[in-house]
Amino acid sequence: MNTPELQRLKMAWLAARELSDTHTQSRLLQEHPGEQATLIDFIAGYYATEEVELAENATLLPLTHRACQSALERVLSTQVVLANLGELRKSRNMSKVDVAKGLRLSVDVWNKFELGAIELMGLSERQLARLAQFFQISIEQFSGLLAQSQSTLSLNRRQTPQASHDEQQGPKKQSFVEAIARSTMSKEDKEFWR
Repeated sequence: MNTPELQRLKMAWLAARELSDTHTQSRLLQEHPGEQATLIDFIAGYYATEEVELAENATLLPLTHRACQSALERVLSTQVVLANLGELRKSRNMSKVDVAKGLRLSVDVWNKFELGAIELMGLSERQLARLAQFFQISIEQFSGLLAQSQSTLSLNRRQTPQASHDEQQGPKKQSFVEAIARSTMSKEDKEFWR
């Protein structure tokens, strides 16, 4: 848990690190025995994710950049509130194609996830674990984002009142198995998700 006091201690340690003040760094650990274990984890995470000097004009690969961001978020316990799977994907700076390739899904199946058309109850624990692991979040977080995902409503003035009402109900729900069966995924990828 990242309390305001713990956040203050982390910031003080970082400030001392920037000044190469090892005395203050040690003092912070000694004077706060209750937070010592968490501070040690934070310090270990800091050193594990410390950026390596890059040659001039060199850039981080997108995957490396996402890994560094993810590690720092875990270390600092910063929680970004995301409303749905589309926002989760965007927070990772990934396109729908990137996600689909990474998960061995077709874009149309991933699109159904983002639109909230895949039924949560139709996913096995193993499938949920794979999906959550890809984004480096918990199964509970992924499940919550899937449950919150819904299509953006748009009204077409030429529609009949019934068609407009049906569209506002969102996409037709279907099981993950059904979505995969109807997709253009390869046979191997379909087997991967069984």
